[in-house]
Amino acid sequence: MRPRAVIFALSLALSGTYGCAQLSVRSLLASNAAKQTTNLTPPPASQAPLSAALLALIRQQDLADENLFAPVVFPENALSSKTEKLEVMESPATKVSKAPEEALTALQRAPGPRANDRLIDLVEKDLKKAIEQPNEGRRLEFSKAVVGNPRVHYFINYFSKRQKEPFAKALARSGKYFTMMAKVLREEGLPEDFAYLALVESYFSPQALSRAGAVGLWQFVPVTARQYGLKIDGWIDERRDPIKSTRAAAAYLKDLHRAFDRWYFATAAYNAGQGAMEKIMQSSQPKNFAALIEKTKLSAETRNFLPKFVAAALIAANPEKYGFGNVVQDTQTEYEEIEVRGNLQLASLAEMAATDTYTLRELNPALLRTQTPPGENGYLLRLPVGHASTFELAYGQTRETEEAQIVTHEVKRGETLFSIARRYGQQVRALMELNGLTDSRLRIGQKLKIIFEGLRDTLR
Repeated sequence: MRPRAVIFALSLALSGTYGCAQLSVRSLLASNAAKQTTNLTPPPASQAPLSAALLALIRQQDLADENLFAPVVFPENALSSKTEKLEVMESPATKVSKAPEEALTALQRAPGPRANDRLIDLVEKDLKKAIEQPNEGRRLEFSKAVVGNPRVHYFINYFSKRQKEPFAKALARSGKYFTMMAKVLREEGLPEDFAYLALVESYFSPQALSRAGAVGLWQFVPVTARQYGLKIDGWIDERRDPIKSTRAAAAYLKDLHRAFDRWYFATAAYNAGQGAMEKIMQSSQPKNFAALIEKTKLSAETRNFLPKFVAAALIAANPEKYGFGNVVQDTQTEYEEIEVRGNLQLASLAEMAATDTYTLRELNPALLRTQTPPGENGYLLRLPVGHASTFELAYGQTRETEEAQIVTHEVKRGETLFSIARRYGQQVRALMELNGLTDSRLRIGQKLKIIFEGLRDTLR
C-alpha cells in the first residue's frame, strides 16, 4: 500500500467514520508556474483533530514527494564501492530479450508535472534553432530556462533516483544504436538528439513491448509500422530492426510536424498516435498545450512526454553530471549483408559464417524465429564484419546440393498436409514452416516445396 493510502486509513480510524483530513494539491499546470506546492486544508471544526504523530507522517510523505523537485547533486565519491561498477554488460542469455517489462511500464506510468506552455514554447524554439543549423551541426542545445525548468528537474531526479538501474542499462545500450540513429536523423533533416525519443519510448531495446502492443526501439504499433514500410508477418517484424525503424520514425515525425505545425504537438502525436491526436484537435481546436490538456483526456504518459524527453536527453548528453559516470556503453556493431534464400536454420548459417547463433540473433533482431523466412525474394542476412567471404564459400556449396535435392509438389484433389508429409517422409510442422503456412488447409494446385532429409540435416 502506498504511504498516502496508509496515512488516509490511519486518519479515518482516528477521526471517526466521517472525519478525515482534507488534502488539496495545487494544479501542476498553472500557467507559467514556477513552483509546485502542497497545501493542507485544516479539517472542519466538527471533525476530531489529527494526532501529532499522524501529522508528522503526512509531512514526512510531503517532503518525500517534494524531494523529486530538488536539484540533483552527486558528490564525486557519492557512489559506494558496491555500486561503483555499473558497466551493465548483459550476459548473452539476456541480451536478446526485451527490456524489463516492469521498467518500461514504470516509465510509461510515471507520475509527475506535465509540460506547460512556457516549457513547450522554450523547447519549440530550441528545436527550430537546431533544425536551422547545417546538417553536421544539427544538435539540440537546450536553453538555460529549459534546463532549469522544475518539470524537467522532476524527471531528471526520477530517472537518476527511482529508475537509476534500468536507466543505466538503457544508457549502456545506447552506445550500440545512437551513432547510427544520429546519422539517419541528420540525413532526414532532423536533430540527432531526437534519438533520445527512443530512450524514453523503449529504453533503447529493439525487443521492447508496450502495454498497447507497440514494439521496438521506436515503439510502432502495427498499423503505423506498415504505413511507413515496415514488414510484419509470422517470420519478420521490422519494428525490431534498428536501421529500418529509425528511418520510419524520422519519416513519421516529419509527417506529424507537417500535420500539426509545431514540434510539441508532433511529439505528443508520436506518443499518443496520429489518429487520436487528430480527433482531439478537431474536437477541441486548442490554441496551446494548456488548452489541449484542459479540453481533452490525454494520458498522463503523453502529457509527461516532453519533460521526460528533455530530462533523458540532458542525462544522456552528460551522464557523469547526473550520477551515471561509471556506465560503460556497448560498442556499435558493424556488419556485412549477404542475401540468402530458403527456410534456413540460424545455427547452420552461423556455422557457415564461422560465428555463433547468438551473434546472428543480435545482428538480425527482426527475425521472429530461429530460421530465415521462406520465399523466393530472399532475405538480407547480417553477418559480423570479415565473415562474409567464409560464408559465401560455404553457402554456395550448400546451394548446389540444395538445388539437386529439393522438389516441388502440386497439391491434388483429396490430398492433405498429413498425406503429403507421409508420402515424402516429412513432418507436417516442418512442411508448414518450410512453405510459410499458418494453418493446414490446402487448395488444389497449390505448390509445396519438399526438402529431403539428407539436406535437411545440413540446413535445418
